[in-house]
Amino acid sequence: MATLPPDPALADPMLRELRERHPDVDIVMLPPVRPLDAPAATAAQCRSRMQHADRVLTTLGERLDREPTARADYWWGQDHPEVRRWVTAAAFGDLGDEGGVPLLRRLANTLVHLGWEPRPAADGSPRVRGVAGPFELVASASDDSVSVTITSDALHVPADLHAELHAEIGAGQESDA
Repeated sequence: MATLPPDPALADPMLRELRERHPDVDIVMLPPVRPLDAPAATAAQCRSRMQHADRVLTTLGERLDREPTARADYWWGQDHPEVRRWVTAAAFGDLGDEGGVPLLRRLANTLVHLGWEPRPAADGSPRVRGVAGPFELVASASDDSVSVTITSDALHVPADLHAELHAEIGAGQESDA
């Protein structure tokens, strides 16, 4: 019969006490968060990314003569707790007779006119990817909708700045309701 390795939590007095009181709880020790080499983004840089993505989506809607039927805006956390990307995701639904693939073609042509240099998916699926400046845009079509995701480059967004930006997003959503 094999013996279990010693519990590393028993070497630390605080963790040993926790283990004795709650033997059913698994304790996981995470490595410390490594410092970032990149300088912290400013509030203006973050807001600029947010506003630019909004302008791209607004321009697409105007050129396609459609309003998004769904939309989500958020800071997407990366592998470090203070590295984030701004994401604006939207769907164009209620397409009527046009259908998703024809709208995707029009969207790709619109991206060409806007300087995005869109490329079709290598696997032949109804998807287009374009890059312009610090943004990547991915659009995909189903039978009756087209989804668009605009993602910024990664920024070092400190926790206090993220909380401030998150509060602004929440306040903006509440005022739009």
